[in-house]
Amino acid sequence: MIQLVVHKRPKDKWKAKQWYTVLAPKMFGEVKAGETLADEPAKLIGRRIEMTLGDLTGKMIKNTSLKLLLEIEDVDHTTAYTRFIGHRVDPGYLRSLARKGISKVDSNVEVTTKDGEKMRVKTSCFTLKKASETQVKQIRRAMEDIIINRAKTLELSKYVQEIILGKLSSDIYKVAKKIYPLRRVEITKTERLGVVRGQ
Repeated sequence: MIQLVVHKRPKDKWKAKQWYTVLAPKMFGEVKAGETLADEPAKLIGRRIEMTLGDLTGKMIKNTSLKLLLEIEDVDHTTAYTRFIGHRVDPGYLRSLARKGISKVDSNVEVTTKDGEKMRVKTSCFTLKKASETQVKQIRRAMEDIIINRAKTLELSKYVQEIILGKLSSDIYKVAKKIYPLRRVEITKTERLGVVRGQ
């Protein structure tokens, strides 16, 4: 007796997936950050998205080294909502600034914003020529004072906007260049650490 073997056709996983529109956080006006595929909304929660400053502003920007890091926290129908978890500047771009015969002054501090959000902020100052050890210490102290004190006066959304749009690095530049001539100041990385208890 011949036994027939019936092979079930596997489900087309691709057809089961759906496109979701990903929006930037409210602090960035909920502009479209991109699109992503998933077969069910729950699988999107926690997924991370990167977007450039050009994507955010809708303008052609020469410097594409800055990347916003977003995380999907909620899904409504086919729209995914994100929260800001940090940003980073491309290491290759930073290496291009760190030339021979200059000083690179790094800072790495934790700050607390006016609304109780804790963040880690990393910054680099690049001088025009070699600075002395004393000047490097003075520049670092000035950087850290501005970064910490500005956070105390601003809520997270405003503080992040000042970082992303370059206002904070510009303010650091204005103060630190009086200590020693600078070529560039970059807020190289931020990381959102959460809300401080008791707030």
